[in-house]
Amino acid sequence: MPKTYIVTGGAGFIGSSLAQRLIDNGAKVFCLDNLSTGFKENIPRGAVFYKVDLSVAQSLANLKFPKKIDGIFHFAAQSSGEASFGDPLRDIDVNYKATYNVLKLCQKLKCKRFIFSSSMSVYGQVPSSTARVSEKVECQPVSYYGANKLVSEKIISIFCLNAGINYTIFRLFNVYGPGQNMRNMKQGMVSIYLSYLMNNEPVLVKGSLSRFRDFIFIGDVTDVCLRSLNNRKTYGEVFNVATSKKTTVKELLNVTLKVYKKKNFNQWVIVRGNTSGDVSGLTADISKLKKALDWQPSIELAQGISRMKSWVDVTAAFWKG
Repeated sequence: MPKTYIVTGGAGFIGSSLAQRLIDNGAKVFCLDNLSTGFKENIPRGAVFYKVDLSVAQSLANLKFPKKIDGIFHFAAQSSGEASFGDPLRDIDVNYKATYNVLKLCQKLKCKRFIFSSSMSVYGQVPSSTARVSEKVECQPVSYYGANKLVSEKIISIFCLNAGINYTIFRLFNVYGPGQNMRNMKQGMVSIYLSYLMNNEPVLVKGSLSRFRDFIFIGDVTDVCLRSLNNRKTYGEVFNVATSKKTTVKELLNVTLKVYKKKNFNQWVIVRGNTSGDVSGLTADISKLKKALDWQPSIELAQGISRMKSWVDVTAAFWKG
């Protein structure tokens, strides 16, 4: 009997990639998305798609699902710290309220497995003396997005404890790869930079070139999700999902320009302005995840960027259209 899963944000970058992996493994998948930032074209062939606003409880009540749901992956979100400043109330709806409504759906369906995509944004500005951020570090978010993700984490732990649901929370760091939204210029450093180069334009960098990130390829993220699904060591736990490798903005640009065969850095990079709620940088301690899943990331940045460029080349007409 094939397993059945619900993936919220199934038309988005990470959700659609996960849904495809589940289908490839023989599962039946229901994708829920409001298509505000995702694309219907992303939904894998064979998935059942419901267009729905997860922040409206009644819209979920009208959906039809099989009697047995083996797991819910809640990956729908407004995923930009910068955008959260433009409409904080909407961020509450999309991130916090929607999470509560999906938890209620999980309870209604008597589903016992709930996996949530949180964010590195919950940590906020970590002291520079902290080499790598572990899950034990005090969270002090500096954006509405980070704050709502942190509140969602707390709600999940309380709700699931009382409802008998086995949950896992993944604090995703800087995920990139094929399927990322190349039109969203407020989220995803890699996709933003590649979008400029796709259009043969200089890359506009908002903030210092010395800022740094911890980039992880989409395939490694979906591997973590699948490995954790039936792993009891992950139940009731919070994990960083990253590579634990520090990459400065300048280093990322150098890798990206090399992939695009752009040799003159100063010609192809413009540094101007900054981004609200931005942080200088975070790298993750992933020892907890490695131990629980016997896992380690497999895709190096240069390899991942090259794969992403190949995908961008094939799909460029869609993004430019």
